Amino acid sequence: MMPAEETAAPISIARALQLPWEKAAAQAVLQPWIAAFVGLHVFVMLGGIGSIWFLKTRLDSLSGSATVIARQTTDLSSRVGDLTDQAQSIKMEGTELRQYVASSSAEQVIFLKILVLKPDVDLVLARNIARQAHRYGALYKRDPDLVLAIIAEESRFNPEAVSPVGAVGLMQVMPQWEKVLGIQGSLKDPEVSIKYGMQVLGFYMEMYKDIEMALTAYNRGPGPVDMALMRGKNPKNGYAPQVLKVYERLKSLSIPSGPT
Repeated sequence: MMPAEETAAPISIARALQLPWEKAAAQAVLQPWIAAFVGLHVFVMLGGIGSIWFLKTRLDSLSGSATVIARQTTDLSSRVGDLTDQAQSIKMEGTELRQYVASSSAEQVIFLKILVLKPDVDLVLARNIARQAHRYGALYKRDPDLVLAIIAEESRFNPEAVSPVGAVGLMQVMPQWEKVLGIQGSLKDPEVSIKYGMQVLGFYMEMYKDIEMALTAYNRGPGPVDMALMRGKNPKNGYAPQVLKVYERLKSLSIPSGPT
C-alpha cells in the first residue's frame, strides 16, 4: 500500500508545481476549438438572421407587388367597364342615327307622294301631313299610303273641309266620334284628324275584317252597310275601289329596298 501512495504523491506535487506558462500552453491548445465552436454558432445565428431578413424583405416585396397588381387589375377592370359603356353608347347612337335617317327618309317619301297627288298643296301643310301620317301609321300599324289615299278622296288635302253631313277635316271624321274616342282638340287640326281618323279606320277593320268593307263603312257609316248586308244587297258605293286605286298608285311610287 505504501508504494502506491508514494507514487501518487509526486504526481500531485508535480501538478501543484506546474508553472504559469505551462497552464497557458494547455489553455492555448483548447482555445482554437472553443473559438471554432463559438464561431460556428455565431455563423449559424447570423445566417438564420440573414435568412429571416431576406425572407421578410422578399415577402414585403411580394406584398408590394401584389398591391400594385391588384391596383392595376382594378384600373384595368375600370377601363374595360368604361370601354364597354362607350361601346354601348356608340351602338345606341348608331341605332338612333339609323332610326332617325330611316324616319326622315320615310317622311320625305310621304311628302313627295303628297306633292304627286296635289302639286299645289301648301308645303308646310304637306310636311305636317307627312310627319303625322308616318308617326301614327307606325303607332297604329297602318300604311301611310292608305292614309294619303283616304285624305285625297275625302278632303283633297284641305284641313278646313266640312262635308254636307258634318264630317270635318283631312280625314272627314264625324263629330260624334269626339265623345266615343275622347277626342281632344279640333278635327281641323291635321294631327288630330289623322290620329283619330286612323282609329276609326282600325275600328272598321276589326269589325269587317275586309279592307273594302272597312273603307265603305268609313265613307257611308256602319249603319247603311249593315242594313244593306242584312237585306242581302251590296253595300259598296264605289268609294273603296277609288281609294284603293290611289293607294296602288302610291305604292308603285315606293322605292323597293335593296338586299341587306
